[in-house]
Amino acid sequence: MFLHMIHPGNLSVYNKWTVIVWFILGLMFSPLSRSAEGTTDPVLVEVISSLLTSNRHPYLPHNDIYDQHEDIQALYQLNNYQLVWLKNGALDSQVDDVLALLANAEENGLDAQNYDAAYLAQKWLQIKAGQNASLPALALYDTALNIALLRYLSDLHYGQVKTHNVKLGADIILEQISLAGLIVEAAVQKKPSELVAKVEPVMPVYRHLKEALSKYRQLARTHAFHQFTFTQMLRPGQRDSQIVFLRELLTALGDMAEPAEPLDAKSGKLYDAALADGVRNFQLRHGLGGDGVIGKSTVAALNVPLADRVRQIELSMERFRWLPRLKEGSLIIVNIPAFQLWAYESIGMETAPTLNMKVIVGKSLNKQTPVFMANMKFLEFRPYWNVPRSIVKEELLPKLRLNWSYLASQNMELVNAFGPNATVMAVNGETINLLSQGALKVRQRPGRLNALGNVKFMFPNDYNVYLHDTPTQRLFKRTRRDFSHGCVRVEDPEALAEFVLKSKDGWDRQRISNAMRRDNPRYVPLDNPIPVIIFYATAMATNDQVLFFEDIYGLDNPLIQALANPVQKKPADTAALTE
Repeated sequence: MFLHMIHPGNLSVYNKWTVIVWFILGLMFSPLSRSAEGTTDPVLVEVISSLLTSNRHPYLPHNDIYDQHEDIQALYQLNNYQLVWLKNGALDSQVDDVLALLANAEENGLDAQNYDAAYLAQKWLQIKAGQNASLPALALYDTALNIALLRYLSDLHYGQVKTHNVKLGADIILEQISLAGLIVEAAVQKKPSELVAKVEPVMPVYRHLKEALSKYRQLARTHAFHQFTFTQMLRPGQRDSQIVFLRELLTALGDMAEPAEPLDAKSGKLYDAALADGVRNFQLRHGLGGDGVIGKSTVAALNVPLADRVRQIELSMERFRWLPRLKEGSLIIVNIPAFQLWAYESIGMETAPTLNMKVIVGKSLNKQTPVFMANMKFLEFRPYWNVPRSIVKEELLPKLRLNWSYLASQNMELVNAFGPNATVMAVNGETINLLSQGALKVRQRPGRLNALGNVKFMFPNDYNVYLHDTPTQRLFKRTRRDFSHGCVRVEDPEALAEFVLKSKDGWDRQRISNAMRRDNPRYVPLDNPIPVIIFYATAMATNDQVLFFEDIYGLDNPLIQALANPVQKKPADTAALTE
């Protein structure tokens, strides 16, 4: 169509009426103009042309519509350039349903003000009262409503920050979705209320976060909780005047049940067994171990305002929107600040995750685990560890120059290349010099000392990051577990291997255990690749609890700033959100 050829920066060459004439001529000869729905609406055509020329909509406080150019044209092309929501007259329409959808944006962790919901509702009242009800005014209102709806659905489906904040593997297939097509379909079927379910993430975690958002937002509005000032550690059996407030908070949060009978003044101050269980539940939900002792970390978590918890949930929901919609099948999620892995049998099922285990992630200061998504394609039992160049340079070479036998002590060897045909080189001054120049490499043989343990789970990616076993199991006892060089160490590799190989004939737990203890490496391809999401969210949710974690890489504040500043929502300004 002719108008598609006109770049906004060149519109000064054409006057408004020239654009409209060509626009109408294009429509006259388009198959869409002769559809069964009837002829195009010339008033609407003129209104749309004027809007695209000016890049502004007079009915919207957020009036810059440049980003909606393609979608708004596609939408009305699909609808034969007729009004979408006011077809049968202003009073016989679905406008109220659409306005309710926009007004309830808060339920989805979004701000209804971003979609001019209140302003459009006010304008609608004027139209129903007979004000601003001319044909051009109705056309303007219909387009305004659709622009707001397009923005809302886009934010729900792709996220408010429009950039690739999660690096996707080359073989991850993105679902193609037409927001314009969904809107037209909803109008025809008179089901605008179903639009949200068609665009929001389908993963169980997102649905549970949405439920948690409602709960925590209500608590933040209705409860004024006490700020705790415990001056020393408090253990079960001790007394404190703040215990009554602690019991109130943990009861409201669902970490403990209400006492069967009202407590008197004396027993109300006792840190009893029931309250201790509630504290443990709270600690476990906030990544604090669960010893039941109220120390500085627990007090700090108790004192986080519930409004801040609401914000954490909203940020996590935003991050899940950055992920592509996945087809049915298994899914593995590693949440970096949670130091945990979850494995799901089916992406869309409401059941609890099949597997949940602790993980160790990259050091927060300089070895951060990246955020990305890729397909797991194979396992390797008894793997060699091909030592990354950065580790060779920063850690191994200084030790090797002092002691040529250091590699042998670590069950490592110098090789000319990685792979099964590698040639093992003698360690001497010449080969150490070649190693320093990058001409040789270091690998660690399978065995007790191997940094990858007995199995690694491979999902090819640009970062050379993968999941693997580890010989240093003691680190899983730590509450905070950012110790690796970037890869993710898993607590129970046998259980994860059993999950990954569940559909592969003959690979039961015993065979897996044997493969992890044999002498030589063994490569096992998966019949069906499994999506792995290495994720970053300081709030997560399952079907029975809401979890919060420390922002160990400091990524929440940059995202908050990007969401607050429309300029920062553009791709060029959001690199810091995941790096």
